[in-house]
Amino acid sequence: MLNYVHNGLAGYLARHRKQQPVERVDGAIVLFFDRRYRVFCRPAPHGDLVLESRIIDLPSDPYQAEDMVRECLLASWVRMLDSSDIPTLSDDELSIVIQQRIPSDASVDETESALESYINALSDWRRIFKIV
Repeated sequence: MLNYVHNGLAGYLARHRKQQPVERVDGAIVLFFDRRYRVFCRPAPHGDLVLESRIIDLPSDPYQAEDMVRECLLASWVRMLDSSDIPTLSDDELSIVIQQRIPSDASVDETESALESYINALSDWRRIFKIV
């Protein structure tokens, strides 16, 4: 049993009759969508929830990695007004991940809507980086 589950996420899991996922050591739970997207749902300060997914590994060549980060920043800038997802480097700085925060007081409907827009964002980012 999970130590803490965001109320909106708990309602979403119940609504869609998804079995309650097993909590990872880092406190995250993992959801899978469309057999293509793995979404880590991580507890955040003040009861918020952060959605996170790895998009692409950075090349080992520093110049290619810098070009990829530049491409990501440009795409993020273009998407900024219409999207709430945020690209960032993974903790180990070896890949680009996309994150989105869901407030602690988000309802089940708001959480479901945020998850749907997040999955759409993941699809967009895969297209940006030409991932099949």
